[in-house]
This record gives sequence, C-alpha cells and structure tokens, in this order.
Amino acid sequence: MPDVRRAFLGGLLHGAMLAVAYALTSVGTVIPAFIKELTGSPLAVGGVVSAMQLGGALAGLPAARWVESAPVKKVFLYLAIGTRALAFLVLAVLTLAFAERAPGVVLVALGFFLLVFAVAGGMGGVAYLPVIGKAIPRDLWGRFFGARGLLASLAGALAGLLSRPLWARFPEGYALAFLLAFAALAVGFWGFWLIPEPPEPRRPPVPLARLLRPLARPGLRRLLLLYLLIGTYFLALPFYVVAAREAGLPAAALGYLVAVQALAESVNLWIGRWIDRAGAQVGVRAVSLLALAVPLVALLGRGLLAALFVFALIGVIYNGIENAFSAYLLACAPDRERAAHTALLYLASAPRALWPLLGGGLAGALGYPALFAITAGLLALAAVLALRLPKPP
Repeated sequence: MPDVRRAFLGGLLHGAMLAVAYALTSVGTVIPAFIKELTGSPLAVGGVVSAMQLGGALAGLPAARWVESAPVKKVFLYLAIGTRALAFLVLAVLTLAFAERAPGVVLVALGFFLLVFAVAGGMGGVAYLPVIGKAIPRDLWGRFFGARGLLASLAGALAGLLSRPLWARFPEGYALAFLLAFAALAVGFWGFWLIPEPPEPRRPPVPLARLLRPLARPGLRRLLLLYLLIGTYFLALPFYVVAAREAGLPAAALGYLVAVQALAESVNLWIGRWIDRAGAQVGVRAVSLLALAVPLVALLGRGLLAALFVFALIGVIYNGIENAFSAYLLACAPDRERAAHTALLYLASAPRALWPLLGGGLAGALGYPALFAITAGLLALAAVLALRLPKPP
C-alpha cells in the first residue's frame, strides 16, 4: 500500500509540474501568439505546431521496440523529461538574445526544439502507460488520471494567472516563460522518480512485425480510427486565440485564457470517477462530444466570454482525450503489449501533424469561420463513432 501511495503522489507531482510547463508554453495560446509576434504569419503558426505533432507521433513505434524489452522502463521517461527541460532552457536564451534583431533565427530554433520536445515526449509516452499500469491498481486508473488532471488544472491555472504580465512584454516575457517551464520540468523529473517500478526480466528487442500484430484485432482498429478522427481538433486548435486576438481581444486576456484552460481540466476528475464506475468507454464518449463543442462555440460566440468558454472546453479535452483513451487502452491491452498498443495510438496521431499546417492554409484562404466549420464536421463524425464504442473487456 505505501508503494501505491508513493506512485500516486509521484504521478500527481509529475502531472502538476508538466501542466505548469504546458501552461507557460501552450501550443493553443502561448506558442501561436509568440509566433505571430515573430512573423505575423498564420502558416508559420501551423507549421511549427505540425512539426511538434509529427515528431511525437513517429517516435513512439521505434521506441516501443526497446521499451517492451527493457527491465526498467522509467529510464525512458527520465531521458524524455531531461531533453524537454533542456530544450526550453536553450529557447529562453535564444529568445532573449535574438527575437527582436533576428526573428528568423528564433523561429527556426523554436521549430527545431519543439520538434525535439515532441520526439522526447513520444518516446517517454510509450513508457509512461506501462509504468503506471504496474504501479497503480486497475480499479484506481480512472481516479488516478482524474486526480492527476485536477491537480494539473489547479497548477496550470495558477501559472496562467501569474503569467499575465509576461505576455505584454516581448520578448522578455516569453523568454522568462520558457525558463520557468525548464524549472517546472526539473521538479517533474523528481516526481516521476518517486514512482516505484519493480524490474522485469530482460528480453531481446521486439521485432517491428510483432509491434504491429495487435492491429489484427478489430476493436483496436476501431479505437485507432476514432483516435485519428478526434485528432482533427488540431486543425483549428492554434487559431482560436489568433482569431480572438484579431477580433479585438487584448493581449492581457491571454493570461485569463491560459488560466481557464488549465482550471477546466479539473472536470477530468469527475470523468475519471465515472470511468471507474461505468467503464472506459464513457470517458471516450464524453471527450468526443466536448471536442465537437469547441469549434461550434467558436463559430457562434463573440468576445471574451465566448473565448473563455472555448478555452475551458479545450482545457477539458486537451489532456482529457489522452486520459480517456489511455484508460481504454490499458483496459484492453495485455500487460506485455502495453508499449506496443501505446505506440500504435501515437502512430494514429501522426496526421495531427498536418492538421495545423492545413488549418493555416484554410484560414488564410477561407477565413477562420470556414476553418471552424470544417473542424466541426470532422469532429461530428468522431462523436458518432465514439457513441458506438463498446465497453472494454
């Protein structure tokens, strides 16, 4: 029992510090606003976010070969967290030194280091679920992910509120945000270190063909198709804040959006408890419907109130989608195939890399309302599939 409590506490601390880092470097608010300050180009916004998604999606399957065979999988998380922290430290220095006199240098560096950040995250993400699956009992998975989301939402909301003065100061404010993200990830490293992981027997690296073997199961293919479809919310994700800013939302309001986005993640605690009682399928259905609501509210609403509602919904789904699908995947995957299943889930997210880039092109050609309408149509398809998803065995 003490090991379970330690795993819970370590996982919660890791999640909270990760949320602080994400709040200060959010790809939904901060990074798009930063790139707009640097270049003024919506295509550049989409391109950088696309690079992040592609790196994270493609890193999982190669990493899974080694994760499944490793006796201790936490080492992959240590490497991932350390790499991510270092990336933001370097970005802080480059932003302060070059953002005003050589913005192109910062943009290239931002794209490169966010790609490194994403690749490290993809590698670490493949190891994360197997570690949690061993450290936390099955009947507590939903509550763990929910409690982690609640604490993360409070930490992220506080970071968002305290960061409000930063966004009106370019480039110093953004450089400080990157530096604080580095510090948060360093603390998160310690939190993950607290999670106990008993070693397993060492096995040879898993052949790629074996990693693809679970695709023969119709239930997994259905889940991956749904995950691919729900990922189309990235088509418009970087542009909600850009559209709101162009409609007259002041820069100081970014802090409120970051805060409400983080605070709304607390809804995932309720979703997690619901998952433990009724099954993981209810979480997937809930986040699918909430994802559909995001572009609909952006289309119909106006002003700060609508923007707050949009980012509250984003706050629920941004990690809520991963929590719900992770709980469903853990419930379906055999113990020794969790890394492979996670890698396949990451692979199904690969098209997300193209969505922000395509979204930038659509926004430039057709305008933001058309982009939000197209996104709503694709997410409506995902919601229909989610409502038909069966309860896991």
